[in-house]
Amino acid sequence: GKLPEHDYLSDYEPLGWLHTAPSETQSLPPGDVATHAKMLERWDAWDGERCIVLSCAFTPGSVSLSSYKLTPQGYNWGIKQSGDVSAVTANPEGYGPMLYEKASLLLSDKFSGFFLVPEGSWNYNFAAVKWSQHMQYSLRLENPRSFYDATHRSQHFLAFADSHGGGGGGAAKRGPAAGEGLDGSAELEADMEDAFA
Repeated sequence: GKLPEHDYLSDYEPLGWLHTAPSETQSLPPGDVATHAKMLERWDAWDGERCIVLSCAFTPGSVSLSSYKLTPQGYNWGIKQSGDVSAVTANPEGYGPMLYEKASLLLSDKFSGFFLVPEGSWNYNFAAVKWSQHMQYSLRLENPRSFYDATHRSQHFLAFADSHGGGGGGAAKRGPAAGEGLDGSAELEADMEDAFA
């Protein structure tokens, strides 16, 4: 993978990455330790003292934020994890709280910013098999679409159409032609008007 590129980013430095989660944890998961270490190793612009993992957990009725940075031991442990970091088990050998430390997190209205979002759909929660760390994408200045926006879940609509008589590839069932009743008969009922005649 590569870092996002855009003219608006030329005067900025990376601060880390954001990981959304369905529930709050009191520690940095092993997969996040490995992911963060590999990012620090891969990208020279990332400084291990300043770049953090920001965990954003959507708990019932609230959002919980936690921030972590790796210790030197955590960095060394993380880069030694081979293969797909999502396959790191829940409690791998050598993993523990000595690999990371909490980082300061300050929320303020004194800073304003902007969003750069990927072209097309960016939410791979509904289509995880399509995501790859080697994906190429471009960015545009825009407010992000909502998490459940239709562009992120086209497969839901195709599955719905298919389950309601659509058939092959999500194509919808043909409705009545002009002059046909709802059952396909050639006659319209007396109280029906043919709006297309």
